[in-house]
Amino acid sequence: MPRPRHPRPDANQLELVAALRQLGFIVHDVSSLGGDALDLFVGGYHGYLGRWVWIQVEVKTPEGKLTPEEAAYIEKYGKLLPVFEARTLEDVLDVFAREALNVRTTTTR
Repeated sequence: MPRPRHPRPDANQLELVAALRQLGFIVHDVSSLGGDALDLFVGGYHGYLGRWVWIQVEVKTPEGKLTPEEAAYIEKYGKLLPVFEARTLEDVLDVFAREALNVRTTTTR
């Protein structure tokens, strides 16, 4: 069964989005699209790769579980594109190699 057309964001999603933006990440919240769409597209400087990258993020609360559809999406597309599950800000920062905390850029986005 696909996700509802207008799913409710996880309780920690707004706080996570605000924190990422404050750190200089680009965040597009696409959670209201429903269907196969995961919650967020996050763009930021990847400390290990030394360049800007985009990832897809499915936000979950600490107790939250992936739906079968979300898990299938991550399994299918995670082999082609960076797709991650995040419960905390640190989960996303780990993807970008923590050095991203120390990098602020004025690159045109």
